[in-house]
Amino acid sequence: MNRPIAIQGALQSEIDYFLNFFEVREKKPIGGFVFYECTYQDYPIILSKTKIGEIASSIATTLLIQNYHPLFILNQGTAGASTEQLNRGDIIIGDKIYYISQFSTEEHKEEDILNPWKKDEYRTLDNEHMSYSANPDFLNWLQTLEILRKDNIYFGTIGSGDVWTKDAKTIEKYNQVHGVVCEAMECSGAYIAANSLDISLVSIRVIANNELKGQKYDEKLGIKSQELVVNIIDEYLKTV
Repeated sequence: MNRPIAIQGALQSEIDYFLNFFEVREKKPIGGFVFYECTYQDYPIILSKTKIGEIASSIATTLLIQNYHPLFILNQGTAGASTEQLNRGDIIIGDKIYYISQFSTEEHKEEDILNPWKKDEYRTLDNEHMSYSANPDFLNWLQTLEILRKDNIYFGTIGSGDVWTKDAKTIEKYNQVHGVVCEAMECSGAYIAANSLDISLVSIRVIANNELKGQKYDEKLGIKSQELVVNIIDEYLKTV
């Protein structure tokens, strides 16, 4: 029996396309999260609604792996750009995830309450930056796909944390210091869970806003990452 391919989306709008596209066989609640057991071209697909945020995505990914043992996971949704070179509708495939919610501030300074990013120490107490890479073999396969060689599709570092950054200076610092090209809110949790349990996972994020260029959030652009996920699955099914 084939191991299923899994797809994740945090919001209902980030999974509705799949619910209408795949054959849904069963909706199953597990541990407070919803999983849809589906088929596509007679191949098993598991659709997971992770909810918003790193903790939720980490739990949802762990439950997904423990209950379904997927072949690989496509974590997809929207993101905000961290560079002026990107526009709404562009797509980033996260070869690396940089965790942006862990930081240290100066002690006993009132201004830190207003500016907690002042010290720029995004690292653990072991003095290691918290970043996670996608499985290199899985990335190598993705990079061979012709459908991912379009002008508006890029491989790059996604900044991820329980924050929606709108301050231009902070956004630019993520890009200049840490190489972050866009920001999302579930990728770190998903990557650390999948890597810990030895399952290949990659995040696919469509740029839905760019604060540096005044491009406001457009939820409808989420359909682009969902369509690309189906195209990637189509390419995989050609090999089985």
